[in-house]
Amino acid sequence: MRVLIPIDGSECSKAAVDYIKERPWNKEDTFLLVHVVEPIPVDIGIAYIPAAYTPDDGAAFIQSEALLKVVQGDLNSALTNQIETKVIAGPAKAEIVDLAQEWKADLIVMGSHGRKGFNRLLLGSVTEDVMKSSPCSVTIVKSAHCSKSV
Repeated sequence: MRVLIPIDGSECSKAAVDYIKERPWNKEDTFLLVHVVEPIPVDIGIAYIPAAYTPDDGAAFIQSEALLKVVQGDLNSALTNQIETKVIAGPAKAEIVDLAQEWKADLIVMGSHGRKGFNRLLLGSVTEDVMKSSPCSVTIVKSAHCSKSV
């Protein structure tokens, strides 16, 4: 089985990693930890550029790789399976779904923030969008820390 695990550094993605650590896996199962660096919209006065990035892109990718290495180490302490990491850039939902298809994932395991009301309207739900568009099964992990309205 090929398991894709989107990581955003939140308590919710930690809950997904804890779920992975607690579940029994076959020795041939492989895992791909992914962090998506999302574009920051920029208004330059005469136009709105939705896919523009700030000059700190390099720092964002370095921080993302560092985050994934920490999570990879955490998983390596509990599993003997192959665990890869990947940092990608773009809109999170689309990138996760595209990567799942490209990597031929059998399962996506991700946490949910559980946002409701106005916060959900403003921030959206990447987890829900991935679930609706995914080419494979999706396991959504909730924890007490993630089910509160943010």
